[in-house]
Amino acid sequence: MSKPDFLILGAAKSGTTTLIFELKNHPDVFTPGNELNYFTQQFTKGTEWYQSIFKFPEKVQGEKSTSYFYEKSCHERIFNHNPDFRLIVILREPVKRAFSNWNMRHVQGRLLKQAYKFNKSAGQPIENIGFSHLFKYYLACNSEVNRHQEPLDIFERGLYIDQILHLLKFFNREQLLVLIAEDYFKTPGTALEKVSSHLNISAFPEMDHLWERKSNYPIKLDQKVAQEIHQFYKPYNERLFGFLGFEIPKWKR
Repeated sequence: MSKPDFLILGAAKSGTTTLIFELKNHPDVFTPGNELNYFTQQFTKGTEWYQSIFKFPEKVQGEKSTSYFYEKSCHERIFNHNPDFRLIVILREPVKRAFSNWNMRHVQGRLLKQAYKFNKSAGQPIENIGFSHLFKYYLACNSEVNRHQEPLDIFERGLYIDQILHLLKFFNREQLLVLIAEDYFKTPGTALEKVSSHLNISAFPEMDHLWERKSNYPIKLDQKVAQEIHQFYKPYNERLFGFLGFEIPKWKR
């Protein structure tokens, strides 16, 4: 058994599946590919179970679980398991990320189930799971605990800077590689060069890229709603730009 070397933490719906697909096909890397969610949902299975999955110590090993970025309570667990982890996050413009997340759950029939579960414990029930209605409920919600829960987490997950700063309470800045999804999709080769350098592996082999096969959801984003949500995220994005040392033009309106 051996400890994994890297984690792709998130954010969900930002290209993490694309990146783990690329890494799964890299000759220097072993990854199970699927999300293990060990540090969030499977922690009771124990270290032996987790490390038994990584059977190739001669390779650089790791996994992708997007719950690791958002569920800040697991960051200390991750550090305690391996303080030398190399970490990667991919960030997508948060309004589009939230809408993609909402669309996926809607198509899969998960939104109704999540709202039903939420309403069993919340004082004020969610009565409409439409994207804009759900956002208005999120804005009016004064409970930090409730905002963190499904389905309101669709919007809470876009507060990237808070998640990054909490992660860096435990890890050094140089252990974290931040990729911007829009740049990754446009120039994948440049992003993958950063990944290979960060993980100290050879260059990625040329291959067809997964992002050519995109999901087409039936519901489109209303631009008036998008602008309203963008204003909510704006101060968080500005703090993120300050942390990164550069702005992301495609995130501005």
